[in-house]
Amino acid sequence: MSAALGSSTAVRALPSTLALRATPTVPSATQAYEPLVKSVLRHRLLLRIFASSAVFSWAVVALATTVRQGGLRSLGLVGLLLNPILPRTLVLAFVIWLLSAVPVVVMRKRSLTAIPTFAASPAMLFNSAVRGGTTARRLLTYVASAIMLTLVHVLTAYIFETTGGNDPRLSPFVKSKKHPYYLNGRLLYLVTSQLFIALFSTFRSIQLDRVVVRWTGAVSVNRDDETSPFMLARIVTVFATSLVFACMGIAGHGLAFVLSRSFALPIVLKLPLISRLLRPFLAHFLRGSWSLALFTRNGGLIFRAWSLGLMTFASWEFAESIFDSVVVEPVHVAHSTADAAVTLVAGINSNDTYFKHFAYDELQQFSRDESAAGIAKRTALFADQKYNPTLWATLVRETLLRLGKDYQLFLRRGAPPVPASAPITPPAQKIDPPAQVPKTPLIRKQVLKPSKSSPLRSALDTVASDGAITTALTSAAEVGASQIPELFRSVMSSHPPSVIAKAETAVAAVQAKEKDIQKRVAEAPGKWKAQVSEQLARYFPPFIRSAAKDADEWWRAERLHRVAEVSLPNRKLDGLAIDMLSSFVCASLTEDSYGVVQRDIPRILEALLSFLTAIEDYRVELISRYPPLSPEQENALTPRELSARHELMVSLSRTSDILSEVEDPLKEGVVRIVRTFGDKLSAFKFPPRTAKKLQGFVDYN
Repeated sequence: MSAALGSSTAVRALPSTLALRATPTVPSATQAYEPLVKSVLRHRLLLRIFASSAVFSWAVVALATTVRQGGLRSLGLVGLLLNPILPRTLVLAFVIWLLSAVPVVVMRKRSLTAIPTFAASPAMLFNSAVRGGTTARRLLTYVASAIMLTLVHVLTAYIFETTGGNDPRLSPFVKSKKHPYYLNGRLLYLVTSQLFIALFSTFRSIQLDRVVVRWTGAVSVNRDDETSPFMLARIVTVFATSLVFACMGIAGHGLAFVLSRSFALPIVLKLPLISRLLRPFLAHFLRGSWSLALFTRNGGLIFRAWSLGLMTFASWEFAESIFDSVVVEPVHVAHSTADAAVTLVAGINSNDTYFKHFAYDELQQFSRDESAAGIAKRTALFADQKYNPTLWATLVRETLLRLGKDYQLFLRRGAPPVPASAPITPPAQKIDPPAQVPKTPLIRKQVLKPSKSSPLRSALDTVASDGAITTALTSAAEVGASQIPELFRSVMSSHPPSVIAKAETAVAAVQAKEKDIQKRVAEAPGKWKAQVSEQLARYFPPFIRSAAKDADEWWRAERLHRVAEVSLPNRKLDGLAIDMLSSFVCASLTEDSYGVVQRDIPRILEALLSFLTAIEDYRVELISRYPPLSPEQENALTPRELSARHELMVSLSRTSDILSEVEDPLKEGVVRIVRTFGDKLSAFKFPPRTAKKLQGFVDYN
């Protein structure tokens, strides 16, 4: 018994389910949303873009091979029907698709962005693209694709045309025993024409700003009934565009051919070292008839270059057209997840504006769903307490931040934000040294009575370095210096004032000279180009100089609608966010049991009305800057001024449409909130400016 009482028993804490657990946050977009969207986009890339472009390439190749072989007259009805499914036709179609559509689509996919280019004129857009890192990639892609398609065309020409007894004469070198290295001008013409097609395609891609996603579709309407464009209409548009640009490319190449053969090549072949390298290959191009006469005798070659350019440009344009339409189609992924609200709220927190747009688009439909399932999902979103911050707090905060950034950007008219000045650091406080314990000073003089010195010794001591006179002068100088402020003591100089003034004048002269040199260096390229243009303009007739001046003005002039686009770069996204936010606020009157949304109504209305006021002020500014003309004023204008006025009116109309993409959702959202809450809005407190603007909507309704 005593042994049992003396034994030690282990002490163990009682188990408990009560524990301090941290509330989880909303999942990140890279975990909950972006993988789902990427999966859908990957599926569309394979089954929509690549498949459609492959079918288009197959149709073009089947048509081209049929024409090359003589059509119905040579193949017959059976051969005409069997030609599209022959193995060589299928292999050729696959090779052309692999060399034309695939590189362009891959290049577009890698360079795609949702951040628009801040440029208000074609010149600014071109310069911005050149400074970017995607222009060289685009040009190399087009050039490589064009050259490879030219080689395939040459090989197929020898396969299909030689069987009919025709020689395409596209060998690399001319058949000459005396000059075996002379390049074949026909092949060279074909290759350079393809290079011009590649240059035209690159320039068109830059001016269309195709690296940026062009969102389409209306905002704040039900888009379920919208259908994609018909494939037949797309094919007709692609062929019409390709026809125009193929003609422009061949015409531009013909002009470049004439200028290079008549002026550039003779000058190049007169250079000492370059002449030795190029004459064995290009010397025969200087002989022969005039360049214009060559066009009349080589119509078949020009038609071959045009048809090849048409096929090349059409393959590129169709692939890019399909890509442009597919990448902007809405992506709905929330229905495949356990909690749609969590997935969509995570999506709007994405760092990529492209994914953010899809999330807001689906949230807009989520906020307008009137079914029982939609009401239940919204009620669960409003009542969420599982996350910190809650789903609604995360949604409204991210949305208002998005609108606030775009509102500030609109006030700056698209200009970048002014960098904040460096914070002023307070001066360091002077710390007094600690008090020291007083010490008994040592006696530093003779204790004994000194002996009496001679008069000569006293005189020498007086004028010495440590004598009485020197000590007096030094103390007087220190007293004078002590009267000078501390700020100027460190810059006191021992030089005379005249020397200091001359030095300052010399330094100022050197600095002015440096600024003048820097200014001349900066202006040198512009002056050089202006002088060259002025000298060349003397040799052209007046109508060409006038056309060149008009083209330069068109190239550099800023468009009003481009300024509006730069000021509202995310207008589609803003419209979706505004419509979604106002729909949630209206639904909260009956579906928000805890009133979490009502606490944010004042700042939501303040944000919407501030944005709306800024857009309306900009409209007033445009009207005051460009007032309408009376009939008498229009009659007094010259035809040139009337044309400029017409272009201005068109640009103003496009500007109005751009502003309406944000203005209309703002008005509709505020009107819906006012109609839903009515007199209940008097329970909220608003700033005076917001209350005055809101009162107008209340009185109107």
